[in-house]
Amino acid sequence: MRWIFIILLMGNGIYFLWQNYLVQEAEIVATSSLVEYGEDGDTVALVLLAERLSTPTTLVPDLGESKNGERPGEESSAAATEPVVAETSAVCWLIGPFQEEISAKQVISRLSALDVTLRLRAIDTRAKPDYWVYIPPQVSRKAAIKLLRELQSKKIDSFLITEGDRKNGISLGFFTQKERADGVMKARKDQGYNPSVREILRVDTEFWLIFDQRQSGKFSDALWETINQGNEALERRKNYCDKIASADNFD
Repeated sequence: MRWIFIILLMGNGIYFLWQNYLVQEAEIVATSSLVEYGEDGDTVALVLLAERLSTPTTLVPDLGESKNGERPGEESSAAATEPVVAETSAVCWLIGPFQEEISAKQVISRLSALDVTLRLRAIDTRAKPDYWVYIPPQVSRKAAIKLLRELQSKKIDSFLITEGDRKNGISLGFFTQKERADGVMKARKDQGYNPSVREILRVDTEFWLIFDQRQSGKFSDALWETINQGNEALERRKNYCDKIASADNFD
């Protein structure tokens, strides 16, 4: 038993010495120095390994050029110069012109049965002017009647003007062509009278049916044929919905 105890005691002593030797070797390695070199190969500094291991590593972001050659924070010139496309206005269909309002309302009634809603709009358009040939007002009604009888005795179409700024004048007719009006005026001057020509502006009212933007998808070729039955003079046009306000936008 004594020998067993002595052998165990010696074994523990040897194990203790061996562990102590390993710890000292680790400390020597931990305090060993490293020699750092610069980029040109020259010695720069002597750094302890322990200091090197305890120095935190700082990550520096790369501020160089990106793969596409642009620096961070710089916008692409192509993106900067890219044009901005304005939103396109809604487009509405127009059908017309109707010369009479009742004809337009009949089409509205027919299409309402097909669940199609239309808006009716009256548009005043400038028509070709008329040319009025007349003899200026006389000094009195009696003088005007005397002149009228004289003209009628010569088979000249003439009428007494009874109101307006030409009252007591003599109307020689309205003409749609200026050449005809000028011809009549010249003929009466040759007969010794003093007629004048006045241009009379005329305004015609047209009626148009408008498909709102929500209804435009229902305007098919088949529907157009239905509308056009008995109204061969009608046209269909497109225009911006927000610009349908006057006759100028119907050109």
